[in-house]
Amino acid sequence: MNHAPDVICAPATPEGTSALAVIRMSGRGSFRILESLMSLEPGRLEGMRRKLGQVKSKGKILDSVVALSWPADRSYTGEEMVEITCHGVPAILRDILDALIEHGARRAEPGEFTRRAFLNGKLSAMDVMALAGTWESGSGAEELSGKIRHEVRNLSELLSVVEEILEGDIEFEERFPDSGGGSIEAAAGEFLKAAEALRGMTAILEGRIRVLIMGPVNSGKSTLFNLLAGTETALISEAPGTTRDGASARITVRGRELLLCDTAGTGGTGIDREASKLVLESIGCWDRIAWLSPSGRTPPPDSLKCGAMEVILVSSRSDEYPGTDDEDWLSMSARTGEGLDRFMELISGAPGNTSLEGISNRLLNLARGVSEHISQGEYDMAAILLSEARAELKVILDEGDGFNLSVERALSRMCVGK
Repeated sequence: MNHAPDVICAPATPEGTSALAVIRMSGRGSFRILESLMSLEPGRLEGMRRKLGQVKSKGKILDSVVALSWPADRSYTGEEMVEITCHGVPAILRDILDALIEHGARRAEPGEFTRRAFLNGKLSAMDVMALAGTWESGSGAEELSGKIRHEVRNLSELLSVVEEILEGDIEFEERFPDSGGGSIEAAAGEFLKAAEALRGMTAILEGRIRVLIMGPVNSGKSTLFNLLAGTETALISEAPGTTRDGASARITVRGRELLLCDTAGTGGTGIDREASKLVLESIGCWDRIAWLSPSGRTPPPDSLKCGAMEVILVSSRSDEYPGTDDEDWLSMSARTGEGLDRFMELISGAPGNTSLEGISNRLLNLARGVSEHISQGEYDMAAILLSEARAELKVILDEGDGFNLSVERALSRMCVGK
């Protein structure tokens, strides 16, 4: 079923001058638009076709191009689609795109071609995440998605083994009190190991999360940044305005890759104020903010809470200033380490409950519970948790709406032509 009947277009190659460039167009009517601009007979591009010719607009030849077309059932998007290979001159690309738009197309949004492929059943949710991961990491993401599918199937099989042994022990416990106690604990241990492996894989596939360390001047931002980054990258001084440009570092915390960013302190003047304003304008809905304020005296701006994925409130420099009684604030000192473990847990957490990693986190917690209850002989409780784990596994196997947040995040990380 075609969910997006309008025609979209965008460059599918990087900006800049090159020998060749590709413009992608998708949606019902794509063939007709290009046939008109290339002065071709109607239907010339129907099906899987190739045509060398010239794109003309308002009596002017824009460029000599090669058009490659695909019917809906054979294309990437699941719609009729055409790719135009032209000379990689920015002015030529711009002129051809303008002509396509004048004839009824519109510019594509980031990741919109892939979104259409997903909506039209050409790609699964895991495929979308793998594509985004390939863009971000450069390699390995598609292989990782295959490993995740394998691990999920392995988890399902291990769960069945634990259920089967558990049912036998529950049924025959009174007549055979020693029936398989060691066996079921071993099976539960294997199930737990597989759940831990899955959680690590999904954290990688979800991709990096940007964590911005923000707060008023002299709230300990650069000290915390340097501690986490492991290097004296950010300048530290009691003088307001020391951090202006903002340092950044890629770090891994508990299996999660993070892009950690130091920022200029809020509440400054002049250049400091402008630097802080630029940071605020750059915040996106997938960013995580660590807001530092000694004693929690300065709350974050409301715009942060609305714009970011999450705002972590930190009562900083707790070794110098008294903490706050507000339970929403985490008392922390980068110098003594107070609250640091909890902080690391918060910044590396899954990007929402309806994410693939969120589901794998719940599976891991359920597997831990199963193992604990079995070790204590509480088989009825273990059986209940196994049933819940089965439901979580089904969400991943079905690849339905259960982790649509992961799909949306993946699409937002893609370029316009993808």
